[in-house]
Amino acid sequence: MTEVIRSGSGNNIESIEFEEQSLEEAREIGDSPEESLCQLNEEVISLGNLGNTYESLGEYDLAIEFYQQWLDIAREIGDRNGEAKSLSGLGNAYQSLGKYQRAIEFYQQWLSITRKIGDRTGEGISLASLGNTYEYLGKYEQAIEFYQQWLSITKKIGDWTGECICLGSLGNTYESLGHYQLAIEFYQQWLDLARFISDAYGEAMSLSALGSAYKALGQYQKAFEFHHHSLQIRKDLDDRNGEANAWFNLGLVLEKINRKSEAMDAFCNARKIYHAMGLDASLQDCNHAIEVLSQNVANVASGFWFGRWLSHLGISNK
Repeated sequence: MTEVIRSGSGNNIESIEFEEQSLEEAREIGDSPEESLCQLNEEVISLGNLGNTYESLGEYDLAIEFYQQWLDIAREIGDRNGEAKSLSGLGNAYQSLGKYQRAIEFYQQWLSITRKIGDRTGEGISLASLGNTYEYLGKYEQAIEFYQQWLSITKKIGDWTGECICLGSLGNTYESLGHYQLAIEFYQQWLDLARFISDAYGEAMSLSALGSAYKALGQYQKAFEFHHHSLQIRKDLDDRNGEANAWFNLGLVLEKINRKSEAMDAFCNARKIYHAMGLDASLQDCNHAIEVLSQNVANVASGFWFGRWLSHLGISNK
């Protein structure tokens, strides 16, 4: 959604109070057709902003109520742009609720309007949303169809950022299908474009994606190189979460090539960052990886030296 909260305070409660007051004032019917139309426009803005705010708060059912009212008025006054935006909001809210079929219905209506009004950017985003939703449903072939249409539009309108995201989405979908070579082709295009437009975050993410695809193919040395390069960029960007993920991925690859001591160090580096950031789910995954690696090492190391090693790393062997 592109509407901007008008209060400018950054406080969601104040924003809601402001917009509710604005909505109440807008619903006071004017004496002339011109006044009524002006008030309907004000009502549309308030409804959109309320929907956006509740969506940002995770209150998706409330967001849907306001988006639906916005949609009804937009259709009443023939506001096709407003209709498109409200359909987008409804689709996003239903997707967040996990109601993917409902989301698809609204995204399809949104796509239809963007094509009728010649909004190529909106068309691309609606195609992306449809692809993303079908990917959530595990319907990868359908997702790819929508992503390919989206990719075509990004190339035609010169949307390099959108093209990067689309290439990554296509790579990820092919990887989900187990088509790793195809995934690598799209990830490599993503990497090349990210470097061309100096998108460091995109470069780091595409390197990580390439590392994961090569790992899946059992090409661990290549996987190591891509993850290691991604790690260096994450550090330069001070992207702590990305750095932790890069360390974790490196640990998985190092474990595969029998560099277990280095793998343990990598996992511990990831664990430290996950813990500091309060990322409990990632922390649990990391602890599990450390536990599995510890058990493997225990099978080939003496209890004494293994205990000394774990003690040095700050991990209990009890």
